[in-house]
Amino acid sequence: MNDDFNALLDFYKPKIYSYVLSISKSEYAAEDLTQDIMIKLWLKKDELTEIRNLNNYIFIMAKNLTLNYLMKVSFNEKMATQMIRNATAYQNPADSKVTMRDYNKLIEEAAKGLTPQRRLVFQLSRQEELNYDEIASRLNLSRFTVKNHYLTALSVVRAYLVKHGISTIPVALILFKYYLS
Repeated sequence: MNDDFNALLDFYKPKIYSYVLSISKSEYAAEDLTQDIMIKLWLKKDELTEIRNLNNYIFIMAKNLTLNYLMKVSFNEKMATQMIRNATAYQNPADSKVTMRDYNKLIEEAAKGLTPQRRLVFQLSRQEELNYDEIASRLNLSRFTVKNHYLTALSVVRAYLVKHGISTIPVALILFKYYLS
């Protein structure tokens, strides 16, 4: 069954990638979403034999995940822009620099609590602005492993900031600004 399933994935992967790319207009999104779809198919591999039209099932899944991704990206961009506007409207530039310096110090302290591998992935993403594929290539890891390390690191840093008295909305803003700095 695994050989047949792997052949199925090999057959659909380039088709899904092209389809997602045609909707998202982003190679990064197409790669990420194609990987997510492959994982979903793998997790449902025992149920796939019950599906009448596998082709339709896969492409409907691809369409839905891509549209959800695009809505989420659009929402996140709007939220980040609004949070920056709100935060900067009530701060003078000198206070903002001191505050961001303090926040960045907290983020660095939080990163020290990460495992060495997660800390390295977090730093490569945040400081060198590398994407998952670039980090995976540099560290000789799978893209999936890099993504898991990064998301776990982000969760740990977020929890650390909240523990140190920074509420969740400013945490998102701080991490967003940290990414930009």
